[in-house]
Amino acid sequence: MALLLDDLLDVARITQDKLNIKKERVTLASVVEAAVEAARPLIERKQHVLSVMLADPTALLDGDPTRLSQVLLNLLTNAAKYTDAGGKIELRCETEGDMMRIAVKDNGIGIAAEAMPRIFLMFSQMDKSVTRSEGGLGIGLSLVKGITELHGGRVDIASEGPATLVNSCSICP
Repeated sequence: MALLLDDLLDVARITQDKLNIKKERVTLASVVEAAVEAARPLIERKQHVLSVMLADPTALLDGDPTRLSQVLLNLLTNAAKYTDAGGKIELRCETEGDMMRIAVKDNGIGIAAEAMPRIFLMFSQMDKSVTRSEGGLGIGLSLVKGITELHGGRVDIASEGPATLVNSCSICP
């Protein structure tokens, strides 16, 4: 409940341009490690196979380590929630020019094409008939988008239908 309240307050701060980002030089590996450790209980409970691939673990980002981990945690949590037990989740981090591309991919339920344009809107949820019992309130991806943009990045999502959901965000190093 406390995490939900924190997320709600963070989204409110973002929409009012009041969220403070405390940028510092931080390694990609430390951001990823914090997010994976926080998501691990859900991933293990659902018996998912998580693979993490860091092209350069020593890569440095100029960003708020807590907020960047929060972005990855939300993406990993969504992947775990919407993937059946025993599914696969992949976290991949690569450099693309002066950007760091961080992608989370899973073999979960996917997203319907008509839901794509509003997936990052506050309180946006998928059709109740396809959500899992652990579905959220539609705050996480809105928060991901807001924090990523505050860091000068962008976020996008792709799905080729069922079992091909890809969440990805690009963050400036």
